[in-house]
Amino acid sequence: MKNLFTSILLFLFFGHAFPQSDALLTKNPSGITQWEPFIGKWKGIGWRLTEDGQQTEWHHAYTIQFKLDGRLLMLENTTTVKGEVHHKSLILGTYDEKANNFPLRVYSTLTPEGDYSGVFENGAFIYFMNKNLRFSMHVNEKGHIYEIGEMNFGDQWVQVFEMLSTRQNLNEK
Repeated sequence: MKNLFTSILLFLFFGHAFPQSDALLTKNPSGITQWEPFIGKWKGIGWRLTEDGQQTEWHHAYTIQFKLDGRLLMLENTTTVKGEVHHKSLILGTYDEKANNFPLRVYSTLTPEGDYSGVFENGAFIYFMNKNLRFSMHVNEKGHIYEIGEMNFGDQWVQVFEMLSTRQNLNEK
């Protein structure tokens, strides 16, 4: 009797409490599929400008993956400078079909945590950390992620960051 009661409860809870429509079961909502070329493990080297205008070499490792059957994007990053961990970040993103953009939630040990938004333009993902700091990343013709950061100085955007990343496991996407 106890097993029958437990089975009925499980059926009621899982069978009716969460109706499963085709929309809930759809993998990779239309807009998030633009991330597919970025999915995988990557390592890169690049530079950023310091406050005194000097270029500092950065090394980083990305893991970019879909979660929740493709409805959530998760990007984990660890950046090192001169062999020491400089910062770590975790970025969670979704696709907002109505706004045709990607709301991002950023958690970081260096940059301001918060909610940001980005869009795809001509295959490049562009997002702003604030109105004067934007980043752009795309997978280039050689299959590398190429990312730049630019700062707005009045009427001119100046590059302050550049990174080139290589997929670590070519069989993994």
